[in-house]
Amino acid sequence: MDFRNRLLVGLLVLALGTAGWQLGLGYWSFKDSLDKDLQGDLAKYMTLTEAALDLEGPYPTLDSAKLPSTSELQGRIRLSKEGQVLLEVGGPFPGINPDWLRHTRNLPTGHVLEVALSQRDHNLALRDYLRASMVSLLFSLVFAILLAILLRRYLMRPLQSLESATESLARAHFPEPLPIFGRDELARLTGSFNRMVGKLRRAMEREKSFTRYASHELRTPLAAVKANLGAARQGVVTSDELIQVVENNLTQMENTLNGLLALARGLGKPSPVQISIFLEELAETLPEAAQKRVCINAPAITLELPREALAGTVRNLLENALKYSQDTVYLTLVKGDPFHLVVRDFGPGVPQETLKRLTEPFFRVHPDLPGTGLGLTYARQVAEALGGNLELRNHPEGGFEATLVLGVPRA
Repeated sequence: MDFRNRLLVGLLVLALGTAGWQLGLGYWSFKDSLDKDLQGDLAKYMTLTEAALDLEGPYPTLDSAKLPSTSELQGRIRLSKEGQVLLEVGGPFPGINPDWLRHTRNLPTGHVLEVALSQRDHNLALRDYLRASMVSLLFSLVFAILLAILLRRYLMRPLQSLESATESLARAHFPEPLPIFGRDELARLTGSFNRMVGKLRRAMEREKSFTRYASHELRTPLAAVKANLGAARQGVVTSDELIQVVENNLTQMENTLNGLLALARGLGKPSPVQISIFLEELAETLPEAAQKRVCINAPAITLELPREALAGTVRNLLENALKYSQDTVYLTLVKGDPFHLVVRDFGPGVPQETLKRLTEPFFRVHPDLPGTGLGLTYARQVAEALGGNLELRNHPEGGFEATLVLGVPRA
C-alpha cells in the first residue's frame, strides 16, 4: 500500500473512530439519563404505594386515589406475606424480564411489597436513538470518505509536485520553482527544496562557466608559450626572452585561474562582520601608496556576511578605482534597507556604450592594462547571491561609481 492510500485509510479510520466514540458516548449518556429517570419513578412509585396501603383490617387494601394511574405508568403491584400473594394491582406481576424494572421492600408488618414499571418505552427510546445514531454514523462515514479524498488530494498535491521535481532533478533537468501554499510544514519543505535546486543550479552553472572560460582564456597564453618554444628551438628567440614570455604567460594563467576559482566557489558561511573595522583591515592589505589614497566612511554596524567573498569583492572594486584614478578613492557605507557600499573615484570613467558590458566575464575596457576581466563579474555574482546587485555608473560630477547593494540583515 503506497503512502497516498495509507494516508486515506488512516484518515478514514480516524474519522470512523471519532464518530464511533461520539456515538458510544452519546448512547451511554442517553441511556444513563433514562435509567436514572426510571429508577426515580420506581422509587417514587414504591413510596406512594406503601403510603396507599391499609394493612390494619383483616384484608389489605390499597387506596388507588393516592396512586397515579397504573395504566399510565404501566405499573404492577404485588403484596405478599409468608409466600402467599395477598394483593395484585395492574395485572400479573412480571418475573425477571428485561422489559420490566422491579423493586422489593420488606415492610415492618412482615409483608413484602413489590412494584414494577414497564421498560418498554425506555427500551424503544434507546433503540430509536441507536437507529438514528447509526444513520447519522453512516452519513458521517460517507462525508468522512469524501473529506478524506479531498484532503488527500490537498495534502498530496505539493508532495506530488516534489516527487515530479525530484525525478526531473535526478535526470539533471532543473525544475522551475514550485509554488508554495500556506505556511505549514509542507510549505517549508517546498521552500527548502526550491532553495536547494537554486543552489544546485548555480553550482552547475559555475562549473560549466569555469570549464568554458578556462578553455577559452587559457588557450591564448598556452599558444604564446608554444609559439615561443618553437621560435627558441629555431634560434629566433633567446633563452632570456623565452623565460620572460613564459613568466608573463604563467602569471596571466595564474591570475585567470584564481579569478575563475573565485567565480566557481560558493560564498562561504555568513558570519558577523563589523563593517568599519572590516574595511579598515581590508585597506591595510593594499600597497602603502594605495592605502594613502583610500578614504573610508563607514558607521560601526555589524552585518551577517560571508567575509572572504565580501573581501574579494571590495578589493576588486578598490583596485579598479585605484588603477584608473590618481586621486582619492572614497569607500562609503550608506545605511538603509538595503545597505549600499559605494566605491567612488575621480578618474576618466568609461565609455557609455561599454557600461553594460563591464560585468561580462573577461571584458576589459583597456586590454593593454593588467587584469583578467573577472573582478566585476565576481562582484556582481556576490551581490546577487546576497540578495542585492552591483550598480555601475559614470558619476554626473565626473569619475566612476560602483555601488554594491547588500540585501542582508543586521547581525
